[in-house]
Amino acid sequence: MLSLSPSFARLVVVAALARYAAAATDYLIVGGGTAGLVLAERLTEDPNVNVLVIEAGGDGLGKYVIRHDLTLAIANYASSVDISDISRVGAAWGTDIDWQFPTEPLTYANNRQLTPSPRGKVLGGSSSINGDVYERGDAIEYDQWETLGNTGWNFNSLIAAAKKGEQFYAPGVNDNIDYVLGDHGTTGHLPTSYGGVAPDFHNAVIEGVVNAGGSKSMDQAGGVVTGIAHVTNARLPSNNTRSTSATGYYFPFSHRPNLQVTLHSTVTRLLWTSSSRVSSGQAVASGVEYVDANGATQTANATNVILSGGTWGTPPILERSGIGNATFLESLGIQSVVDLPGVGENLNEQTLVAMQWQLNSSLPCPGSPFLLNVEPLETTFGAGNLAEVESLLNAQPEGLSTSLWDMHKRLYEKSAPWIEGYIYLASPADGPSTLTWYPVNLHPLSRGSVHIKSSDGLEYPKIIYNFFQNPVDLYIMAAGAQRVQEIVSTPPISDYIVGKLRRAFCQLPSSPYSPVAPIAPAAGVTSIEDLSEYIKEQAGYTNHIIGTALLAPREDGGVVDPNLKVYGTKNVFVVDASVIPLQPSAHTQATVYALAEHAATLFTGN
Repeated sequence: MLSLSPSFARLVVVAALARYAAAATDYLIVGGGTAGLVLAERLTEDPNVNVLVIEAGGDGLGKYVIRHDLTLAIANYASSVDISDISRVGAAWGTDIDWQFPTEPLTYANNRQLTPSPRGKVLGGSSSINGDVYERGDAIEYDQWETLGNTGWNFNSLIAAAKKGEQFYAPGVNDNIDYVLGDHGTTGHLPTSYGGVAPDFHNAVIEGVVNAGGSKSMDQAGGVVTGIAHVTNARLPSNNTRSTSATGYYFPFSHRPNLQVTLHSTVTRLLWTSSSRVSSGQAVASGVEYVDANGATQTANATNVILSGGTWGTPPILERSGIGNATFLESLGIQSVVDLPGVGENLNEQTLVAMQWQLNSSLPCPGSPFLLNVEPLETTFGAGNLAEVESLLNAQPEGLSTSLWDMHKRLYEKSAPWIEGYIYLASPADGPSTLTWYPVNLHPLSRGSVHIKSSDGLEYPKIIYNFFQNPVDLYIMAAGAQRVQEIVSTPPISDYIVGKLRRAFCQLPSSPYSPVAPIAPAAGVTSIEDLSEYIKEQAGYTNHIIGTALLAPREDGGVVDPNLKVYGTKNVFVVDASVIPLQPSAHTQATVYALAEHAATLFTGN
């Protein structure tokens, strides 16, 4: 359980919103997730600003029953989970605090059906149930946001916002972890730390990466991500509990009379003033419609509406409200308010695949910290082997605008990080340790979509990943897998290796709703062709979804402008991962926090 006093944990929850049905609140935030609660706290620092947050889930306090409807047999998992317990990463997936979004079969990966993708349906959103990794992207990547046409969105603005929100706890002198204190914030609301002592085996992994032509990073948080380093987590080290936007940005401030939250209420659409467009030429929202905990339809009025429903939650609300591709919406009987074809398009997700080896002994296993090895393509392929990937990058991908395509080519030209190795050591009680190494394609060019199926406000949308639609993505993944095999075959890592596993014993990859079966490729699977087949059969998602309400010029498929205002509207904004135009070479969480902190400065002027 979260260690909160009754007064600290008090929720100001609105059971009936009669006051907001009559009078407009200053800001109505749809979604009390990672970004939504950051905004709520920052906006209500001004006592004259009133904020209402409408959240579809509950408060996240207490335990949630784990469902076993996927024929699971995971011995290490009990029948319920406390989401503050960081040792149970993944255990909340499939519970009532998980949206469990179904997705379409993978057309370009043997038509496989992945398990429902976990997204947090609880205060804190996905920060309450994710993998807990807190790392920022590279300066090259963040500067591309501004190059795309988003004035003020760059590395300097985002790193300042990230540091403002972070409360970094440095590792101990004997924790065997390098870090650069100046790369972190120390006075923010969100505790971050490394979560434990690094085992000596990590030294061998770092040395092996360097011996195989890689590099070591002292700290990946300062804007240069390339290299191998330990990664921070969103957790409070004093009791090793998960830090979320709820624990950092809501519970300590829930006493504010100008901050109200209603739970178990799902927003279905925006409401428009009868005079929309008459004077301003822009659509003006008057509030939202939502379904409350009793299933009744309610309304709430607002001067400004901020959508923070996430990459899969925000586009359906826009589409049901008449904002999106006009032809598509009218085919569903929805009157077009703003013809904005970019809504729901540009879905981008990083892909990974599990590669595992059995070690020759049982090593001390901390569970965390984790190691991340991040490399540009010239390191992954070798400087003399780039002709094929350059040829593939020079062919404009289907569904990708010219500006976004050019952005990816600039990443390559600037030697930006492109392949991540997510490294995990596990030591079961009944056998030798296992090494799991996930190659991750950080910048896939393939794009998917999320769109409503009907005007029904509670129906789940149709989600298409389109993994490997662009051939370059599969080729890069296969080369990344080859690179992992090369590194693991390099001393001193190779001194620990017995062989590849057919099944894994790892706690993290075996979490009940893992999208990837933890099976290593067979010993003879080493060619690009064979690894490509393995990847199509085994690759899964990382839960780093972005881009469906793109921060970009309208002519480039953008949905929001540099002030995060939805094009064609006067008072509707989007602040969540759906606006992110480019994947960071990182897990998404820290970028979303930085995004929300920077957005707050736009709203408040501070």
